Amino acid sequence: MPIWFLFDLGNTLIKLGYERVLENIRRNTTATRDQLIDILERPGGYRDMERGAVTFVEFYHFVVDAAGFRGSINELRSVWSDFFDGTMPGMEELLARVRERYRVAFLSNSNEVHAEIIPRRFAALFQKDDRFILSHRFRVAKPDQEIFRRAVEVLGTQPHHVVFIDDMIENVLAARTVGMRAFQFVDADSLARQLASESLL
Repeated sequence: MPIWFLFDLGNTLIKLGYERVLENIRRNTTATRDQLIDILERPGGYRDMERGAVTFVEFYHFVVDAAGFRGSINELRSVWSDFFDGTMPGMEELLARVRERYRVAFLSNSNEVHAEIIPRRFAALFQKDDRFILSHRFRVAKPDQEIFRRAVEVLGTQPHHVVFIDDMIENVLAARTVGMRAFQFVDADSLARQLASESLL
């Protein structure tokens, strides 16, 4: 039987305001929205920050050089900090139900700025015994199978004792490949039905 539930954070438990962040960065550049999306995906961009390959300071200089960002590092940090739009509807209640039977951990593609903000801003979601596996600290990000193996090590368990929940299907499939039971999050109600149908709730 599963012992741990391992939840993604962004757009699974916490709603992300990606478009707002894009627009607030774009206002300080000459790039269009689509150009900025392309720039941020390049080496040195936010995915490298999630993998711990670049720091936020290095990311700032990348955005200045690649997108012509005109703001200060503190201005970019403020924009980057404004990534969250509250919890996903129904997920606080579902998380409370899960906690009645299982231990809880969180696996997120994250970065040093968000890793500081999330535990404070969303403290009501977390308990002191929860575990966090944040990609930038392990220098590997989902859907790389290695981060799921690292998560199992952190939890001190076996993959078949872990239920993983994520909104991205590629991450769900990667988790299944290493032996976890994994479900794609669409909304809290459909997830609860899936889990009940598998006798997990």
